[in-house]
Amino acid sequence: MIKVKLWFCLIFIATLTACTGNTTSTSNYALVVQAWRGELLFAHRVIYAVDERGSLLNLNIPQEKELGSYFEWSPDGQWIAHSIINPNPRYISDADIYLIRVHNPKQTVRVTNTLGADGTPTWSPDGSKIAFYAYNEKIRNNAIYLLDVKCILLSKDCSQESTFLAEGVNPDWSPDGKKIVYQGGYGAAHRGIYVVDVQNPSEPIKIGECDGSPQWSPDGKKIISFCKGTIQIIDPNGDNIVKYAIDGLNPKWSPDGKKIAFIGMETLDSHLGKPLDIEGNILSTALFIMDANGTNITRITKSNEETIRWFTWIATDSLKVK
Repeated sequence: MIKVKLWFCLIFIATLTACTGNTTSTSNYALVVQAWRGELLFAHRVIYAVDERGSLLNLNIPQEKELGSYFEWSPDGQWIAHSIINPNPRYISDADIYLIRVHNPKQTVRVTNTLGADGTPTWSPDGSKIAFYAYNEKIRNNAIYLLDVKCILLSKDCSQESTFLAEGVNPDWSPDGKKIVYQGGYGAAHRGIYVVDVQNPSEPIKIGECDGSPQWSPDGKKIISFCKGTIQIIDPNGDNIVKYAIDGLNPKWSPDGKKIAFIGMETLDSHLGKPLDIEGNILSTALFIMDANGTNITRITKSNEETIRWFTWIATDSLKVK
């Protein structure tokens, strides 16, 4: 009789687990996605979070009216750096970098004031600095800047000046905070991936020709980027290039380095590629995930009528469930 009851309980538990499906995520990480939905002329922006299986998560994240583009959480999960159009903009692309408090979105601080659209802020591993790019009138190209934000995060009345680092865009810090990888400035003469020493920035090193949004792996041993229908992984010194024939954009490592997420198109799923604007220039895309070795590619966002504009990985333990 005891064995029968035990067997019944095991069956009940297995059935309950199967029925719950993907409603609960056991992962410590999630992906926050920003997308445009509907025909672009009448499109609306949405921001939502999914786990590695594509299940929607109810996390405490600022919404589309509060959150701009290129958003990135601070290492402690308390602040978000993002690029947003200024109030009363001087021109259509007048955007600067702002810091927003995750659990109090009304607490926001503008930290740059430059011409052009400042973009892709990225936090140093200790959370004391951000790197970003902005237009530099002197070199007539975009440039990478560093900004110390310790004073700002302590809510002190202070004014910090950004420091020029190198000519380029889309910076990303190495895990030890000593170097930054970035994409060369616009124009054929600057194309490529570069690594620069933060303390000695006078001699950036070019490590590759493929220049699509490079990012350091969590262990600091690899750099990932995209180029011409491939996702590429390379050593920080330019050796050992590995190419995956995947038409994916903006690849990003998961915080544990086991997965890679990227924006995929109709080459990966025939349901995608739907025109979202009148001229047919904006097509629907989706977020995909794969193992770090390029296998087990899985689509995780569901809509065939949205285009992914930006996404980032976050640690869910730093965010409270609503």
